[in-house]
Amino acid sequence: MIRLAQTASLQQKMAPQLIQSLRLLQMPTLELQQLIQQELEINPLLELNEEQETDQEEESEDTEETEQTEPTDEKDEQDASAEEEEGPEEELDFDEADLDKDQFDEEDWNEFLNESGYVSTKEEFDPNVEEWDNQGASQVSLEDTLKDQLLLSGLDEAGQAIGEFIIGNIDEDGFLISAVEDIADILGVDVEKVERVLDVVHTFEPSGVGARNLRECLLIQLKEQGEDGCLAMLVVQDHLDDWIGRRYSRVCRALNICKEELTDIQEVIASLNPKPGFTPEPRVNFNLVVPDLEVAKVGEDFIVSLTDRNAPSLRISPIYRTLLNQSEKSGTEAKKFVVERLNSARWFISAIHQRRTTMLRVMRCIVQNQREFFDHGLGHLRPMVLQEVADKVGMHVSTISRVSNGKYVQTPHGVFELKYFFDGGLSTDEGGDVSAKTVKEKISKLIADEDSQNPLSDQKIADILKKQEGTNIARRTVAKYRDQLGINSARYRKSI
Repeated sequence: MIRLAQTASLQQKMAPQLIQSLRLLQMPTLELQQLIQQELEINPLLELNEEQETDQEEESEDTEETEQTEPTDEKDEQDASAEEEEGPEEELDFDEADLDKDQFDEEDWNEFLNESGYVSTKEEFDPNVEEWDNQGASQVSLEDTLKDQLLLSGLDEAGQAIGEFIIGNIDEDGFLISAVEDIADILGVDVEKVERVLDVVHTFEPSGVGARNLRECLLIQLKEQGEDGCLAMLVVQDHLDDWIGRRYSRVCRALNICKEELTDIQEVIASLNPKPGFTPEPRVNFNLVVPDLEVAKVGEDFIVSLTDRNAPSLRISPIYRTLLNQSEKSGTEAKKFVVERLNSARWFISAIHQRRTTMLRVMRCIVQNQREFFDHGLGHLRPMVLQEVADKVGMHVSTISRVSNGKYVQTPHGVFELKYFFDGGLSTDEGGDVSAKTVKEKISKLIADEDSQNPLSDQKIADILKKQEGTNIARRTVAKYRDQLGINSARYRKSI
């Protein structure tokens, strides 16, 4: 049986403007610049503020007064939510009374136009800083390098075709990832022909390229160095697994050599490249990080500023005053269009200003809480969670999360993501807490200073931290932090 029934329920929905405001808060500076350019194309009432220099001092004063007198962010969010729940329709729907010309007299219009909105403050803009855009340098790929050498190899047309297919199956580390039999089957040629061409590829630079495994890669390099038949060649050929596993005594018994001779073997093997196609560090770093904030020490204080000097300064265009004055000829539709665009422009400028204010407040609180880090650098980070900052600045914890995620700050000790400063901690004997990142720094330093012939075990590191630093840490926690740092266990750090 089908029946109709009415039910009442409460639902919480976020208005489009509130969603856009939260998205603005989460954006890094580069994305914000793109969004501003997009809004400039969409909204005709927005334009670049060409009078930025003259307005900077007034805007700086207004910003300071706003930050001193504004209510807590939690209350702002509640007010914003309440306004949004009333609906944007009330703000943008107009009847005949709303469109009377008296509603937009000369004084009101000038007040709107004088709201220059988002303007970089004087302390955040240094005209002496010259922006430099590094486009990077073109790099030749490993495949192109090998193909150039293939053209000079003297192979016939069939050999060139096989060589190109082999080069196309070499991965970024320089190893051949396809079996010779599979290549011969795909190309319809003999396996011996593919082997001969592969031997030619093995003579290319970088040395060891085209090898099918680590053993073959190292053997190719040893042959090119003239080490054929030496002890290092025998170790790589017959005892590579024992060598990698640091089972030196087994290698000595198998080759009937003393432990002192292992030092010479180690020097030879250490000079080889296990990944011939891998470039440890590119000449140009294409993954550049543009800081959104900057912390600089001035005297005994740290000054926090934004680095959005490249973001366009916006204001409301005065051109549409003429359109509004001519509304009697143009009709109410023209005036309604101006009002709609005016509301959108004012909200966008206000949202950007609120984003800047929120970022500054959060970063200043981080500097206050992590003063020892900014004074002394790495190894002095204290435990801090999002809720701690949220309580101090009067914002919701989700707001702090949005501000800290994907934002970077330039400090006297390097560039860090804001979420780097939020970390759990371990207890100490004095009853305090120490940051997990600080403990990792101490573990890294202990391992860097250890005796390579007698490396520190995880338990020994835990004992040292307990004795010297008073940090209560378990052996398995040391092992976990060591793995996160990319450091091998004591067995693999031991030298001959």
